[in-house]
Amino acid sequence: MSTRYLTIEDISNRLFITVGTAYNRLSTNKKMPPSIKIGKKILFPENKFEEWMEKQVESNDEIALKKITIARIKR
Repeated sequence: MSTRYLTIEDISNRLFITVGTAYNRLSTNKKMPPSIKIGKKILFPENKFEEWMEKQVESNDEIALKKITIARIKR
């Protein structure tokens, strides 16, 4: 099974951000999916991107659950 790679443009479209924002996040070590650099090109293994997205959703679900719990306690 060969790995499929996504470009920075593909990632930008899937994350609903501009290409410039994607490059900025990469250069400042902000949350971005795992990538590899081949020459001047940055590529993202599609399977790693999917795993990363699942982790982001799970993390957001946990944060939302904590906020709901705190709100209920404050009542």
